[in-house]
Amino acid sequence: MVLLMTYYPEVQKKLRQEIETQIGDRMPTHEDRNRCHYVMAFITETLRFRNIVPMGVPHKAVVQSTIGICCRNDEDWQKGSEFRPERFLDSEGQFMTTRPKAYIPFGVGRRVCLGEKLAIADLFLVLVRFLQSTQDYDIVLDSNCGIDADPNIADAFNPYDYKIFHI
Repeated sequence: MVLLMTYYPEVQKKLRQEIETQIGDRMPTHEDRNRCHYVMAFITETLRFRNIVPMGVPHKAVVQSTIGICCRNDEDWQKGSEFRPERFLDSEGQFMTTRPKAYIPFGVGRRVCLGEKLAIADLFLVLVRFLQSTQDYDIVLDSNCGIDADPNIADAFNPYDYKIFHI
C-alpha cells in the first residue's frame, strides 16, 4: 500500500484529506470504516491490483480444469490494469460493500479465508495510523535508486527493492 501511494501521489493526497476530515488526530476505530469510503476503496483496490499471496494455498484438481486469472484483465474489470480506487465507490462516493464476482484476494467458496474481516479491519487501522503519523510528510520513492516509478513493471513474484523516504 505504501508503494502504491508513492506511485500515485494524488491518491495519497485524497487518503490524507479523508482521514483528516473524518477522523482527525484521534485513534481510528472500527466504526470509522463506515465514514472513510475512499480509504476502504483504496484498500480494496490494492488487494485487487496486487495479490498479497499470489499463489494462495496449493490445491490439486481431481479433473482437468481451466481457471482464468481475473485480477487485471479487462473482461472482469474495466481498465483492469489501471490502479483506480474509485472503481469501488458508487456514484455518490460511498464505498460499495458488494464486491464484483472477480474480486477474489481472499479466495472463494469453501476455501475463502476465514480471516478476511480481521485482515481488512487491521489494514484499515494500520493504514490510517501510518498516514496520521506521517501527516507532515509526503511519502515518495527515492529517485536515486534507478527504478522507474511504474507500478505495472513490478513482477508480483520477484518484486524490486525500493527505498521509500518521507520529505
